[in-house]
Amino acid sequence: MLDLGQRNELIVLDAVRHAPEGTSQSEVVATSGLSRQAVSLITRRLREQGLIETDGTLAGSRGKPRTVLRVVPTARLAAGVHLDPSQIALVIVDLLGRPVAHRSLPAPTEDPAADIDRIAEALREMQATLEAEGWRTPAGATAREAMLGIGVASPGGIDVREGVVVNPPWLPGWRGVPLVARLEAATGLPAVLDKDTNAALTAENWSTGQRPEETVLYVFTGAGIGSAVSVGGRVHHGAAALAGEIGHLPTGLEGPVCGCGRRACLSQFTDVSSLLAAAAQGLPTPAEATRLPADAQPGAGDAQPGSAEAQPGPAASPSGSLEELARAAAEGDERMQGLLTAYGVALGEALRTLVGIHDPHRIVLGGPHWDTLAPHVLPAVEQSVRRDAPPEQLRLESSRLGGDVGALGAAALFLQSELSPATR
Repeated sequence: MLDLGQRNELIVLDAVRHAPEGTSQSEVVATSGLSRQAVSLITRRLREQGLIETDGTLAGSRGKPRTVLRVVPTARLAAGVHLDPSQIALVIVDLLGRPVAHRSLPAPTEDPAADIDRIAEALREMQATLEAEGWRTPAGATAREAMLGIGVASPGGIDVREGVVVNPPWLPGWRGVPLVARLEAATGLPAVLDKDTNAALTAENWSTGQRPEETVLYVFTGAGIGSAVSVGGRVHHGAAALAGEIGHLPTGLEGPVCGCGRRACLSQFTDVSSLLAAAAQGLPTPAEATRLPADAQPGAGDAQPGSAEAQPGPAASPSGSLEELARAAAEGDERMQGLLTAYGVALGEALRTLVGIHDPHRIVLGGPHWDTLAPHVLPAVEQSVRRDAPPEQLRLESSRLGGDVGALGAAALFLQSELSPATR
């Protein structure tokens, strides 16, 4: 583990990490509020530990040139595990959250103990592969020796403090599983646990940084849909780590009554299982019954969900995956286009509510399925959101971290728990 017992050391390391182009001791003094003497002492210790390095000099307008300080990304590693209903994704990342190795395992089963053993064995194999390929830290440590610990991202509900998976949707057999304790025992490494939505937002913040006053709303598109909010880089959990559970948020659209008692909940339009069932069976869905708001209608010439023009064509029944559904939509299948357009409209209407609640500076849309969905649903999402928030007041953007954001976020959870001064 890192020899970083003092919060001031984390403050200095954080300041250097957030300047990938390089910074100087003078700039760290200005941003950290620490004394010049303290910063000088701490940077020397961090260099001795191999966590930061000097890289040339910067010539200022006056005075002597400033020595450039940079983080050494490969000085330490962390692992991330994402428990998703479709697979178990694993990554190993460096200090900047960049992936070094990746592996996918079959989906979680109803035997959590066996799944945890599979995860532990896969991580050992990933470390061994890196070692065989010659991966070393600048100080010569192997991947096993450089590994700080493991972060795990799981669907809610979970108990973050106790490290227990309490009642996750779509994961039968995983009720009340003490995941952190079992994984630590199987790997010999410390571990942390959080919701996959919170993990994804943590990855965004870790990789890009966040201004102290910035509020970010993250929307996670997986088997279901969820959200997370952070202010100044700190993710909000709520009293029982249930913040961001938006699947039963009313959309204000027309649709059947949900099992929760509300009408036209967001999950009725966005759960992947519902989309695939409708696509495969040709059944009427809440999405097809939706009457879109007048200013959210598709453009001229576009077919509305449920209209005569949007009836299934001769090849309109993809059944295997969301990718097949999206491919059919891209090839002109009007019924599949209607399903995805209604997804975007429902998500956009839900975001209008969330924007009013959180007043974010930025909305980030991501998750395992976002790259597949974005070309089809983003126009409708943006049209709904922009009715209330003009571009100069709110940035709406897609995550750049790709489909592995859950696992990357899990690794970022551990990096944050060890290296962020905000956690001390």
